[in-house]
Amino acid sequence: MHSPVFRRGEAEILSVAARFLPLGLAAVALVLATEAPAPALTPQSPEVRQSIARGIEYLGSEAARDGREGAKALAGIALLKQGIPSDHPKIVEAVASIREALEGRDFSKIKLDVYNTGLSIIFLVELDPDQYRADIDFLLKYLRWRQNPHGGWGYPERETGDTSMTQYGVLSSWTATQAGFEVPFASIEAVATWLLRTQDPSGGFGYQGNLSGSFVPVEQSEVKSSMTAAGLGSVNICATLLGVAGKLKKRDDSLPMALKEVKEKGKKAVRTKTRLDPQLFQKTQSRAMQWFQVNYEVAPKNWPHYYLYAMERCMSFQELIDQKDEKEPKWYNDGAKYLMKTQGENGAWNSQCGSVADTAFGVLFLMRSTKKSIGKVHNYGDGTMVGGRGLPKDTDMVEVHGGQVVTKPLLGPAEKLLAALKNDSDVGNLDETVELLAGLPTDKAKVLSSKYGEKIRSLVGNASPKARLAAVRALGKVRDLDNVGVLLYALTDPDPAVVREANESLLRISRSPSMIRLPENITEEDRRLTIEKWKTWYRAFRPNANLE
Repeated sequence: MHSPVFRRGEAEILSVAARFLPLGLAAVALVLATEAPAPALTPQSPEVRQSIARGIEYLGSEAARDGREGAKALAGIALLKQGIPSDHPKIVEAVASIREALEGRDFSKIKLDVYNTGLSIIFLVELDPDQYRADIDFLLKYLRWRQNPHGGWGYPERETGDTSMTQYGVLSSWTATQAGFEVPFASIEAVATWLLRTQDPSGGFGYQGNLSGSFVPVEQSEVKSSMTAAGLGSVNICATLLGVAGKLKKRDDSLPMALKEVKEKGKKAVRTKTRLDPQLFQKTQSRAMQWFQVNYEVAPKNWPHYYLYAMERCMSFQELIDQKDEKEPKWYNDGAKYLMKTQGENGAWNSQCGSVADTAFGVLFLMRSTKKSIGKVHNYGDGTMVGGRGLPKDTDMVEVHGGQVVTKPLLGPAEKLLAALKNDSDVGNLDETVELLAGLPTDKAKVLSSKYGEKIRSLVGNASPKARLAAVRALGKVRDLDNVGVLLYALTDPDPAVVREANESLLRISRSPSMIRLPENITEEDRRLTIEKWKTWYRAFRPNANLE
């Protein structure tokens, strides 16, 4: 952030003042201005790490009791982010509580509100998206069921959308999509529309959204810091999910050439699918940031810990959109100082949300939890890069824990597969690695495809039917239109199993599970007609594609 509210140098202020002071006072001002400033705080600062450790100790203790599923999930998220093992009693308890709440799997009988639902989704994704896939899928469907026709989320007895609840519907949707789960595009577009139509003329956001008849801001009630952070953070996440974030980036032409972004040759421009004008997001963000310039506060009287976590999320996504990785932002330093000053002797914080939830909020803020999550996906921030010093040559095999670079297997048991793809080995003769490729979960398939897509596509022509089948299945999980051509080629495969899997992969990419179906016994005429239908479908998106 470069506004006067979020960063302003004391030395600059004092040096200007000194010119208007008597000589003696000017000398004092000069001394003050040249004194070394206090070190800025970061998540790696020793005192911050100590505060985090104390909060984690409390969350893992018997004293941390809260019957709400969302509070247990929130504590579990904080514990997992700190690297606490998944068999910790508090994490096990959170899983059991969520599953108990889902017993019967009947939407009309489930008592979870949007807070508890969203936090449960985030927790289970963080814990193990593969093991808890069925639970996460159900919770996502329940979340859609709870979404109001206007696009926001809120209390069942109210027609209005609730900015506070909506932020957790949006955040959990983003978290799930990063792990490969399906969230309907229409759902995100609907909530984005609601957010863009519920901003106050001042730029802030209120509690219960008063829906504008257009995108012109109308007066909202209970406009406050926590709601504005929740609203702007949700707008930023929606912009990312809808593919308009790249359209909003502000370029600073005053920067030296060496500091400007250099685009890779051949890199695709961001293509947006949404009907919403990117300028609507731009104007909403600009108004909200101006609101913070006027109304910025470190810790509101009410809900301070809830607000700080919303602020961290909001600013982390704003940094992503602006492509600015500010290491020591003022808002973080202010929040960290407040938290360290007010932390209880038992390591907890306690305001309106209760000690378990408030402590989890405080810990997640201090960790810069959202920035780390974004970094895992967008190669940005603390989650992916710490100056590059001391990195192993193979950066696919490292991650960052507490500011330290540690070696890890990128895909767990698939290390052998990664080595095979990297070294141009004959994967067709490696039965074990081929089975790993076929069985990769969606999120891991995306990670692998981003770097070894061409190698995987080449396996569609491998001599081994098993390798061809595995490659076709993996390409379908990625859902990239660039894979359509090779999947059309796979429809000509002599092995019927490969043909069927290629058609299934195309159906996944098209997001229409019943659009083009193969009969039980495939004839050459069936194959020809199927290929022509897929070519017709594909040319609607890429009319100049060469498919001959």
